[in-house]
Amino acid sequence: MKKNILLITALAGAMAFAGCQIVAEETIGTIPENSDSNSVWTLSIQATKIDRPETKGLEIEGDEATTTALKSIWKDNEPVKVYLGTECIGTLTATPDGEDPHKATLSGEVITSGLEVGVSTLTLLTPRSDWDYTGQAGILLSENNSIEKMYHYAVATGVLVTEVDGEHGTFATAGATFTNQQSIYRMSFRYLNPGSTKLPITAKSVTITSAGGHLVQSQAVDGTSLEEGAISVTLGTASADPFFVALRNGDETDAEDLTFTVIDTDGVTYRGSKTIPAAFKPNGTFVSMKNATLNDRLGVSLNATEVATVW
Repeated sequence: MKKNILLITALAGAMAFAGCQIVAEETIGTIPENSDSNSVWTLSIQATKIDRPETKGLEIEGDEATTTALKSIWKDNEPVKVYLGTECIGTLTATPDGEDPHKATLSGEVITSGLEVGVSTLTLLTPRSDWDYTGQAGILLSENNSIEKMYHYAVATGVLVTEVDGEHGTFATAGATFTNQQSIYRMSFRYLNPGSTKLPITAKSVTITSAGGHLVQSQAVDGTSLEEGAISVTLGTASADPFFVALRNGDETDAEDLTFTVIDTDGVTYRGSKTIPAAFKPNGTFVSMKNATLNDRLGVSLNATEVATVW
């Protein structure tokens, strides 16, 4: 079976943080006396997103069906979860810079204890605490169930606590760099019928499986509780236009086949595979698969004609 795929280098990837600044007039470089009991701490971070393959943001240039670029900008109140070990200790929110939305201040409060300068490290996760790729609706931007709001995860690990001020209830960390944890696939499908005519498929849903079996359905922030398996997407309205899927692959090294099982608006099932070259396997890639051809038609729509005789 002939396999064709159009691959576009990612303009999605990681956020680079310019550094963390403590909100205080003075700092104390030792453990404060109250650090052994849970306390509220204030944290403010100056953050930057940059337009290169390591960017995180999700704003497009032009139309979703034709864009080749994902721009990296902050959105108002974009949430960033803060973890100490595996415990979520608070949420920071973004306030974009008025002149350059690539920059923002992340601020908020966390509740924790036992912070040690030069020892304690934080993990930062956006956009939500539930790291889960199930339940996607094929939407890229804006809406509540979009990839932007729910499935475009970026993580910064090992963010070292550098200053603790128990008197003012503030602390600072080293700079944090966020990396994207999944790739974004843009896809639409056609069926090659026996007459060699490629007909657009008005897709209602698609189920995606990998030959290697390492598509991630969900996991904990530290990589444990890993669930792998098929990713299913159900569109709100059946369409032949391109839609989007966030896929995290546990195997970022080897080329492999992704198999697509598509059900159209009439209940007809189509199936086919596409090879993802090794160069485009790493998470953080933007892959365009518009008008991918599926060669197998596995089902027919239900017949509305009444059957009067049973044999």
